[in-house]
This record gives sequence, structure tokens and C-alpha cells, in this order.
Amino acid sequence: MTSDHEKNPSWAFTRRAVVLGVFTGLLSLCGCSGFSSGSDVWGVIYTSLPIKVSTENLDEPAVAYIFRQTHEPIFRQEDGENFRSKLLRKWKRNIHYTEFEFCPDTGMRFDKDNWFSPEYFLGYVKKTTVKYGVPYEAAAEEGCVRVRFKSGQPRYLRFLTQYRNAPSLVKGSIEQGLGAFSVVSISSAAIELERKERIRRGYNKIIIYPYGGAGDPNLQNRLIRDFNRISSFQWPEWMKKEYQGFDNIELRVVALAINHDDARVRKALYNCLDVDEFRRAAIPARKDFYDIQTLLPVGVPGARGGRPQQACEVPRQIKGREVVFANPRSDNRAELEAYARKFNEKTGLRLTIKSFRPVEMNPMLVSDKPRPFNLVVAVSDNPNNEPEDFFRLYAGESRAVDRISPAVKETYVRLVAEGYSEKKIMLAQKLASQIAEEWVALPLYQTTVKLYYPKQIKNLSVGRGFSEDPDVGGLRW
Repeated sequence: MTSDHEKNPSWAFTRRAVVLGVFTGLLSLCGCSGFSSGSDVWGVIYTSLPIKVSTENLDEPAVAYIFRQTHEPIFRQEDGENFRSKLLRKWKRNIHYTEFEFCPDTGMRFDKDNWFSPEYFLGYVKKTTVKYGVPYEAAAEEGCVRVRFKSGQPRYLRFLTQYRNAPSLVKGSIEQGLGAFSVVSISSAAIELERKERIRRGYNKIIIYPYGGAGDPNLQNRLIRDFNRISSFQWPEWMKKEYQGFDNIELRVVALAINHDDARVRKALYNCLDVDEFRRAAIPARKDFYDIQTLLPVGVPGARGGRPQQACEVPRQIKGREVVFANPRSDNRAELEAYARKFNEKTGLRLTIKSFRPVEMNPMLVSDKPRPFNLVVAVSDNPNNEPEDFFRLYAGESRAVDRISPAVKETYVRLVAEGYSEKKIMLAQKLASQIAEEWVALPLYQTTVKLYYPKQIKNLSVGRGFSEDPDVGGLRW
């Protein structure tokens, strides 16, 4: 879930998602000293906080942000091409991608009692490679682990870059990783992380707070370094003056998921919901929108700028049908009600607005029960560098719609299984067309945002490769 620049779970579902395109907006802040007391605390505000920190809810933006600090995947691929590892002292593969050797750095630890041991690493490799879904053999050899496949697996290293596949240690409702920080407490008031090894001129504590509305005292808290996780219209005015801003076009798509069994109703909704009027009613605080025609954002092969082609026609047989829009926002009720009246007069359908609390929205994505809505704003974005992630909300196992066609499901499965090739790009383009032709999702816009961070920080890179969350462990002043 995202804010007005789509990090805000108060109005939209989101699934972290990625593509093979170029991500813009590399931020590099010049460094200087001079922070005041408490300068080693990095404060963040999110619209709401999770009740647990786990791979099970890694799709929640706050959890993904925490994992970026607490976990370290086996590989990073920050430039979209080259692999590097902080967890391996050495590694290699053969030219056919059938054999891999990984040698762990066993000096790393999850916490004071649990180390990245050879025994743990062997078990981790076996458990994780099972999830990869291709038959394999794995064995320990002289402190390393060798993995063998019968056929070439160029996807395997990319698979190991995903945070959901990072080494992890489960402790109740919290998972600890091999990143610089550990979660030390979690509550409805705050989530606290502490650095495992304290450093000078860097951040040793991260505190994540829930947004408390316009009167939230944290809006005046100078220890809040990152306001970018709430909507831009919620930002304090001082931040724009004291922090440095960077314009960024994001690989993030906002769309309207259409959840209805009747294809005639889906077609009418897709073609009769005016894109510009609807998005201005649903997100009244946002003024500028970057038009797109498909679920693939501009910057990704197969994407198209401009608005979707629409031709409104409502069959007589479906007039009078009720259509429910799920709305977790509180600042748009009047605008949506006005839009619904206009839409109903135009189409003969009965668009109604149903309010939900933000905490009710995410569980609906993983529920196996019919969803109590026909329309919901959904957001797909980009941490995993995988094109299929733009389609998970509409074709994956956990999605915002109750049913999908066999054709959509088949293409999605093929897309997930395909290696990194031109064929994968073609499958992504095909799936985008299928979802549009079956009227499952109406693209609303691609997001752009201005990110703000303190001027004193150096080593801040947000937007390098496909990452938008800062790696707080690497920041210095």
C-alpha cells in the first residue's frame, strides 16, 4: 500500500512488484556534519503499522521497509545486471548455469545467540531451492554448498536476490535476518530496530511510527528523517524547507481492480468509468497524474503512455446491478459520492461506496473467501526485479479479484517460470493485453513523486537499480 505517491495503505492495496526496465531517480546526497542530539535515530512515519514482521506479510510496505534493514539476501543486483553478495566470502557457477558453489561468511549473525553457521546455511539452501521449484541436488563441500541442476537455471541467482528468500530466523511474530539491524520491539505505537554493531556518524536505531493525523506531534519531530511513506499532502511544511527534494518517476502502477463474475459488467465498468474523473474523486489531494494504458509502467518493455481506450456501452440486461467500491480513505467520501451519482445516471448501474478500515484491506488479498467489493484501487510496484510482480494482484495466488480465466492463469504461470529472455518480455506484454481484454483491471496512472531526505546525509541511494527504500545501515553523515 502506498501513499498519494502510492505508499499509503489507507486507500489502496499494493503488492511489491518489479520489472526489467530502467528505474529513474538516483539520489545521492552530499555529506556534511552537524546533526544535533539524537542524531543516530532514524525516524519513519507510516500510515499504519503491521502486527508482525514476517515473510508472510512482506507485501505490506512497512514490512518490506523493515526487511530492507534487517535482512540481507544472498545476492544483490542493484544495477539490474551484476550480482554481488555480502553474505558469501566467495561463489562461482559454471557457464551452463547447472552448477553453483556458495561459500558463506560464517562470521555474520542473526542475533547474539545465532550465527550464520555452515549447518544453518546448508539447511537454508535446501529449503530455499525447494521453493525455486526445479529438481536439484545440494551438498556441503569443505565449508561451502554446491547446488546442481540437470538443466541450465539462469533464473536461480535472480531468485536469490529476493528479500522473501533471504536467510531468516523466526522468533514468534518477528523474523530476524543478517542485515545491520534487528527488530527489538513491535507494538501499535511504534516498531523499534537497533543496529547489531554500533557505529559512529551513522544511524544506530530506527523507530517506525504510525501516522496520527494532522495533529500528530511527530510531524514536528526533527528525528523523523523519512516522511516519504505518507501522502505528500500530509507532510509538514518545514520538511520541504529543511530537507532536500528529488523528483522521481516510479515503476509503480495504480489501477482499478474489477472483481465481478459477469464479463458484461466488467466490460461496462472498464469502459464507462472515466479514468481522469474517477482518480480525481478517489484521490482528491493529488493533482498531477502520469497516464498509462497498461499495467506495465512506462520504462518497461511493452508499456504504452496515454489513457486506456474506452467506449462506454451498457447492455440493458445489467442495468440496475449494484457495484461496490471498497474505500478505506476518509478524505474522499464527498467526491466519490458525487462521482457515483454522475456515473449511475450515465450508465444505469448502481455504484455504491463502502468504507473499510485500512487494517481490513490487506487481509482481503490473501483471503479464500469472496471479497465484499467489486472495485478497489490497487498498486503494483518494484522491489524484486521481476515483471510478473506487476500482475500478482490480478493473476497471482493472492490477488484482489476472486476469479481469473484459465488463459490469464496459464500465461501468468508461464511468465513466472520463464527465464530472463525476450520470451519473458513477450509473455509480460501478452498478459497485460489479456488482463485488459478481459476487463480485470483499469490502469489509472503511473506514479511520480518528489522524495525528501535530510541534506546532511551522504551515501543515500534511493532509486539505484530497483530499490526505493533506503538502506539505513549504509547511511553516514
